[in-house]
Amino acid sequence: MFNKGVSFSFLDMVFSRGWRGSRHLCHPRHPRLAILTVLLLTQGHGFSQSARTIWSGVYTEVQAERGKARYEMSCASCHKGGPPNSDLLMRDWSGTSLDSFFDRIKTTMPANAPGSLSDSNYIDIMAYILRADDFPSGSDELEPAMLKGIRLEAKDGSQQVPNFALVSVAGCLSQGSDNGWLLINASEPVRTKDPGPSKEDELKTVQSKTLGGQKLILMNVYPAPDAYKGHKVEAKGFLIRESKETRVNVTSWQSLAPSCDPPR
Repeated sequence: MFNKGVSFSFLDMVFSRGWRGSRHLCHPRHPRLAILTVLLLTQGHGFSQSARTIWSGVYTEVQAERGKARYEMSCASCHKGGPPNSDLLMRDWSGTSLDSFFDRIKTTMPANAPGSLSDSNYIDIMAYILRADDFPSGSDELEPAMLKGIRLEAKDGSQQVPNFALVSVAGCLSQGSDNGWLLINASEPVRTKDPGPSKEDELKTVQSKTLGGQKLILMNVYPAPDAYKGHKVEAKGFLIRESKETRVNVTSWQSLAPSCDPPR
Protein backbone atom coordinates (compact mmCIF):
# COMPACT_ATOMS: atom_id res chain seq x y z
CA MET A 1 0.00 0.00 0.00
CA PHE A 2 0.99 3.58 -0.55
CA ASN A 3 2.52 5.21 2.50
CA LYS A 4 2.05 8.96 2.21
CA GLY A 5 4.84 9.64 4.67
CA VAL A 6 7.50 7.41 3.15
CA SER A 7 10.86 9.10 2.73
CA PHE A 8 14.46 8.05 2.61
CA SER A 9 17.53 10.16 3.19
CA PHE A 10 21.29 10.16 3.45
CA LEU A 11 20.98 9.73 7.24
CA ASP A 12 18.89 6.57 6.79
CA MET A 13 21.65 5.19 4.60
CA VAL A 14 24.45 6.13 6.99
CA PHE A 15 22.84 4.61 10.06
CA SER A 16 21.52 1.48 8.34
CA ARG A 17 24.61 0.72 6.24
CA GLY A 18 27.39 2.64 7.90
CA TRP A 19 29.81 5.03 6.23
CA ARG A 20 31.53 2.19 4.41
CA GLY A 21 28.29 1.37 2.62
CA SER A 22 27.69 4.93 1.47
CA ARG A 23 29.42 4.38 -1.84
CA HIS A 24 28.36 7.57 -3.61
CA LEU A 25 29.37 9.87 -0.77
CA CYS A 26 32.42 8.22 0.76
CA HIS A 27 34.06 6.73 -2.27
CA PRO A 28 37.63 8.09 -2.51
CA ARG A 29 36.78 9.66 -5.87
CA HIS A 30 34.17 11.90 -4.19
CA PRO A 31 35.79 13.29 -1.00
CA ARG A 32 34.58 16.85 -1.59
CA LEU A 33 31.03 15.65 -2.11
CA ALA A 34 31.19 13.70 1.15
CA ILE A 35 32.40 16.72 3.11
CA LEU A 36 29.87 19.05 1.50
CA THR A 37 26.99 16.69 2.23
CA VAL A 38 27.93 16.34 5.90
CA LEU A 39 28.13 20.12 6.23
CA LEU A 40 24.74 20.53 4.59
CA LEU A 41 23.17 18.17 7.10
CA THR A 42 23.58 20.84 9.75
CA GLN A 43 21.81 23.55 7.77
CA GLY A 44 18.20 24.66 8.10
CA HIS A 45 15.22 24.25 5.84
CA GLY A 46 14.55 26.05 2.58
CA PHE A 47 12.33 29.07 2.25
CA SER A 48 8.96 29.76 0.80
CA GLN A 49 8.72 30.12 -2.95
CA SER A 50 6.74 33.33 -2.36
CA ALA A 51 9.79 35.03 -0.85
CA ARG A 52 10.72 38.61 -1.77
CA THR A 53 13.82 39.12 -3.87
CA ILE A 54 16.83 41.39 -3.50
CA TRP A 55 15.40 43.47 -6.36
CA SER A 56 12.52 44.73 -4.19
CA GLY A 57 14.61 47.26 -2.19
CA VAL A 58 15.47 45.46 1.04
CA TYR A 59 17.90 47.96 2.65
CA THR A 60 18.25 51.74 2.99
CA GLU A 61 20.97 54.10 1.81
CA VAL A 62 21.65 55.16 5.41
CA GLN A 63 22.12 51.54 6.38
CA ALA A 64 24.50 50.94 3.45
CA GLU A 65 26.58 53.95 4.53
CA ARG A 66 26.91 52.48 8.02
CA GLY A 67 27.86 49.19 6.43
CA LYS A 68 30.51 50.84 4.28
CA ALA A 69 32.16 52.37 7.34
CA ARG A 70 32.11 49.05 9.17
CA TYR A 71 33.36 47.18 6.08
CA GLU A 72 36.33 49.53 5.74
CA MET A 73 37.11 49.08 9.42
CA SER A 74 36.72 45.29 9.68
CA CYS A 75 36.84 43.77 6.19
CA ALA A 76 38.83 45.86 3.73
CA SER A 77 42.25 44.68 4.96
CA CYS A 78 41.47 41.19 3.60
CA HIS A 79 39.11 42.15 0.76
CA LYS A 80 41.32 44.72 -0.90
CA GLY A 81 39.35 44.60 -4.14
CA GLY A 82 36.12 45.51 -2.39
CA PRO A 83 32.95 43.44 -1.93
CA PRO A 84 32.31 40.45 -4.23
CA ASN A 85 30.81 41.56 -7.53
CA SER A 86 27.27 40.62 -8.47
CA ASP A 87 28.40 37.87 -10.87
CA LEU A 88 30.25 36.08 -8.08
CA LEU A 89 27.39 36.68 -5.66
CA MET A 90 24.90 35.15 -8.08
CA ARG A 91 27.16 32.25 -8.96
CA ASP A 92 27.55 31.22 -5.34
CA TRP A 93 24.23 32.25 -3.81
CA SER A 94 21.56 32.44 -6.51
CA GLY A 95 18.43 30.57 -5.48
CA THR A 96 19.12 30.86 -1.76
CA SER A 97 17.82 33.25 0.86
CA LEU A 98 19.81 36.05 2.47
CA ASP A 99 20.05 34.18 5.76
CA SER A 100 22.51 31.75 4.11
CA PHE A 101 24.74 34.62 3.00
CA PHE A 102 24.42 36.25 6.43
CA ASP A 103 25.43 33.01 8.18
CA ARG A 104 28.50 32.69 5.95
CA ILE A 105 29.61 36.25 6.66
CA LYS A 106 28.99 35.97 10.40
CA THR A 107 30.70 32.61 10.89
CA THR A 108 33.79 33.27 8.75
CA MET A 109 34.51 37.01 9.02
CA PRO A 110 36.51 38.94 10.00
CA ALA A 111 39.13 36.28 9.28
CA ASN A 112 40.99 36.91 12.54
CA ALA A 113 37.84 36.98 14.69
CA PRO A 114 34.77 35.37 13.05
CA GLY A 115 31.50 36.28 14.72
CA SER A 116 33.03 39.11 16.71
CA LEU A 117 30.76 41.83 15.33
CA SER A 118 27.17 42.42 16.36
CA ASP A 119 24.32 41.13 14.20
CA SER A 120 23.43 44.72 13.33
CA ASN A 121 26.99 45.31 12.10
CA TYR A 122 26.84 42.24 9.87
CA ILE A 123 23.44 43.29 8.53
CA ASP A 124 24.78 46.78 7.72
CA ILE A 125 27.77 45.24 5.93
CA MET A 126 25.39 43.09 3.90
CA ALA A 127 23.43 46.21 2.95
CA TYR A 128 26.67 47.83 1.75
CA ILE A 129 27.53 44.74 -0.33
CA LEU A 130 24.09 44.79 -1.95
CA ARG A 131 24.47 48.48 -2.81
CA ALA A 132 28.00 47.96 -4.16
CA ASP A 133 26.56 45.30 -6.47
CA ASP A 134 23.82 47.68 -7.72
CA PHE A 135 20.86 46.04 -6.03
CA PRO A 136 18.29 48.76 -5.32
CA SER A 137 17.70 50.35 -1.92
CA GLY A 138 14.29 50.85 -0.38
CA SER A 139 12.51 52.69 2.41
CA ASP A 140 12.92 50.09 5.17
CA GLU A 141 16.11 48.86 6.77
CA LEU A 142 17.15 45.25 6.45
CA GLU A 143 16.46 43.35 9.69
CA PRO A 144 17.59 39.88 10.86
CA ALA A 145 14.00 38.59 10.93
CA MET A 146 13.62 39.45 7.22
CA LEU A 147 16.59 37.47 5.92
CA LYS A 148 14.96 34.07 5.48
CA GLY A 149 12.20 35.57 3.34
CA ILE A 150 14.45 37.38 0.83
CA ARG A 151 15.64 35.43 -2.18
CA LEU A 152 18.80 36.03 -4.18
CA GLU A 153 18.03 35.72 -7.88
CA ALA A 154 18.60 37.36 -11.25
CA LYS A 155 16.47 40.40 -12.02
CA ASP A 156 14.26 38.51 -14.48
CA GLY A 157 14.12 35.47 -12.21
CA SER A 158 15.47 33.25 -14.98
CA GLN A 159 18.92 32.44 -13.62
CA GLN A 160 19.61 28.73 -13.91
CA VAL A 161 20.56 26.84 -10.76
CA PRO A 162 24.33 26.34 -11.01
CA ASN A 163 26.01 22.99 -11.43
CA PHE A 164 26.67 20.98 -8.25
CA ALA A 165 24.10 22.93 -6.22
CA LEU A 166 21.94 21.02 -3.73
CA VAL A 167 18.46 20.94 -5.28
CA SER A 168 14.92 19.68 -4.81
CA VAL A 169 12.96 18.39 -7.77
CA ALA A 170 9.59 16.66 -8.20
CA GLY A 171 8.66 14.25 -10.97
CA CYS A 172 7.36 10.82 -11.92
CA LEU A 173 9.56 7.94 -10.82
CA SER A 174 10.45 5.74 -13.77
CA GLN A 175 13.02 3.16 -14.76
CA GLY A 176 15.24 3.30 -17.82
CA SER A 177 16.20 0.53 -20.20
CA ASP A 178 19.35 -0.05 -18.14
CA ASN A 179 17.20 -0.39 -14.98
CA GLY A 180 18.54 2.92 -13.72
CA TRP A 181 16.11 5.29 -11.98
CA LEU A 182 14.74 8.42 -13.63
CA LEU A 183 12.44 11.31 -12.86
CA ILE A 184 10.37 12.08 -15.93
CA ASN A 185 7.99 15.02 -16.40
CA ALA A 186 10.16 16.63 -13.75
CA SER A 187 9.90 20.17 -12.44
CA GLU A 188 12.71 22.70 -12.76
CA PRO A 189 15.28 21.98 -10.02
CA VAL A 190 15.29 24.58 -7.24
CA ARG A 191 17.96 25.15 -4.66
CA THR A 192 17.47 23.87 -1.13
CA LYS A 193 19.50 24.07 2.07
CA ASP A 194 18.33 20.77 3.57
CA PRO A 195 19.52 17.50 1.99
CA GLY A 196 16.83 15.54 3.82
CA PRO A 197 13.21 15.02 2.73
CA SER A 198 11.20 18.24 2.69
CA LYS A 199 9.00 19.00 5.69
CA GLU A 200 6.43 21.58 6.72
CA ASP A 201 6.34 24.64 4.42
CA GLU A 202 8.94 23.26 2.02
CA LEU A 203 6.96 20.02 1.71
CA LYS A 204 3.74 21.94 0.97
CA THR A 205 5.58 23.82 -1.77
CA VAL A 206 6.95 20.71 -3.44
CA GLN A 207 3.60 18.88 -3.17
CA SER A 208 1.87 21.71 -5.01
CA LYS A 209 4.62 22.06 -7.61
CA THR A 210 3.51 21.83 -11.24
CA LEU A 211 5.40 19.12 -13.07
CA GLY A 212 7.35 19.95 -16.19
CA GLY A 213 9.03 18.27 -19.13
CA GLN A 214 12.49 17.47 -17.82
CA LYS A 215 14.09 14.03 -17.53
CA LEU A 216 16.62 13.62 -14.75
CA ILE A 217 18.85 10.61 -14.14
CA LEU A 218 18.92 9.69 -10.45
CA MET A 219 22.29 8.48 -9.17
CA ASN A 220 22.84 6.30 -6.10
CA VAL A 221 19.21 6.05 -5.04
CA TYR A 222 19.01 4.34 -1.64
CA PRO A 223 17.12 2.25 -0.78
CA ALA A 224 15.98 0.91 -4.15
CA PRO A 225 12.56 2.48 -4.80
CA ASP A 226 11.05 -0.41 -6.80
CA ALA A 227 7.79 -0.34 -4.84
CA TYR A 228 7.26 3.34 -5.73
CA LYS A 229 7.68 3.18 -9.49
CA GLY A 230 5.05 5.44 -11.05
CA HIS A 231 4.66 7.58 -7.93
CA LYS A 232 5.07 11.32 -7.84
CA VAL A 233 8.37 11.66 -6.01
CA GLU A 234 10.56 14.39 -4.59
CA ALA A 235 14.30 13.83 -4.97
CA LYS A 236 17.00 15.94 -3.38
CA GLY A 237 20.66 15.85 -4.28
CA PHE A 238 23.53 17.50 -6.08
CA LEU A 239 22.74 18.71 -9.60
CA ILE A 240 25.10 17.59 -12.35
CA ARG A 241 24.40 19.19 -15.73
CA GLU A 242 26.13 17.59 -18.69
CA SER A 243 25.91 18.36 -22.38
CA LYS A 244 23.35 15.64 -23.18
CA GLU A 245 21.74 14.84 -19.83
CA THR A 246 21.11 16.08 -16.32
CA ARG A 247 21.75 13.98 -13.24
CA VAL A 248 20.99 14.27 -9.54
CA ASN A 249 23.29 12.55 -7.06
CA VAL A 250 20.57 11.73 -4.56
CA THR A 251 20.80 12.57 -0.86
CA SER A 252 17.13 11.78 -0.09
CA TRP A 253 13.85 10.95 -1.75
CA GLN A 254 10.23 10.62 -0.74
CA SER A 255 6.93 9.63 -2.30
CA LEU A 256 4.47 12.51 -2.66
CA ALA A 257 1.54 10.68 -4.26
CA PRO A 258 0.76 7.10 -5.43
CA SER A 259 0.24 8.23 -9.02
CA CYS A 260 1.83 10.80 -11.24
CA ASP A 261 -0.17 12.62 -13.86
CA PRO A 262 1.94 14.27 -16.57
CA PRO A 263 1.51 18.01 -17.13
CA ARG A 264 -1.28 18.99 -19.48
